[in-house]
Amino acid sequence: MIARFVAVLAVALCLTALQAAAADPPAPAPTPSPVVLPTLPPNQPVNPYLQMGIDWVTGLVRRQLSNAHNSASGEVTYFKRFEMQVETSSNSYREVHLHQGTVINPRGATIVPGQRVSVGGLGQPDGSLDANVITVVQ
Repeated sequence: MIARFVAVLAVALCLTALQAAAADPPAPAPTPSPVVLPTLPPNQPVNPYLQMGIDWVTGLVRRQLSNAHNSASGEVTYFKRFEMQVETSSNSYREVHLHQGTVINPRGATIVPGQRVSVGGLGQPDGSLDANVITVVQ
């Protein structure tokens, strides 16, 4: 009795495996089409006023990126002597290094975790910030 049950089960499993092997493989996912960005026509002179506007916008974007690299603002999560950590956005933190001569505005203010601050200084390659000015936001 048990031998028949095992034999029937083995035959059923073999048939299922053969059907799965004979089935067509799934179709590959379609490749995404590239995004076409607008460009200026090649080999045509550009209006000088249009070029001036393009240069102005490009400069504005570059200044904003440079300012973001050299500043941070948010809530202090850690502060001890010359080291500080600022939460710039949800789950995004930036290390801030203070030095002798770092100005804390208003003068004489003490930095404690939980305060909102704005930090200006020099961005480092590791993503940290060497602070020159720290402003406590009321």
